[in-house]
Amino acid sequence: MAVLLVSASLAFAAPAEAQRSGFIIGFGLGPGVVSYQESTEFREHDSRSRTGVAANFDIGGVVGDSFQLYFMNKMIFFGGEAEDFNVTGVSGLGLTYPLNPDFSINAGAGIHIHFWSQIQGDQVSTISYSGLGLVAGLGYHLNQRWVLGFDTMYGKPGDDLGSTRVLGARLSINIVSH
Repeated sequence: MAVLLVSASLAFAAPAEAQRSGFIIGFGLGPGVVSYQESTEFREHDSRSRTGVAANFDIGGVVGDSFQLYFMNKMIFFGGEAEDFNVTGVSGLGLTYPLNPDFSINAGAGIHIHFWSQIQGDQVSTISYSGLGLVAGLGYHLNQRWVLGFDTMYGKPGDDLGSTRVLGARLSINIVSH
């Protein structure tokens, strides 16, 4: 994997116009898909897939010539069965490296949270798990401010009493300010 990354970096060396500097802040929205499997100490549930709305927020800065280091929050909001409401996402440290003026790669690690709420009449019950989360993706720069992003995320939040294994894919249009 490291050889592939180094080869891609050399092949797509970033020219001077791809360089950015200073403070960055970014927001994004788009569609998302989540596949998750819940398990409790009593039973294992079947894997479920849902579509939803993907959102992200990034804030940080550029280190060196063009390497971006930032706090990231990438989420997918989706409905479940009946009157369920679910959110899954990763919050933590992210980084982006431009391969050339048009393409960049990104990765991140942090806390993965899977939260769902079920409404039954006047009662609302909520459950959430948290654990390690990982994110990796690609960005295509439409211009200096707009980026089309594709991210995948993995998380296994939970403990011995219950857990959720989550895979997610997100396609988003992002605005980034440098």
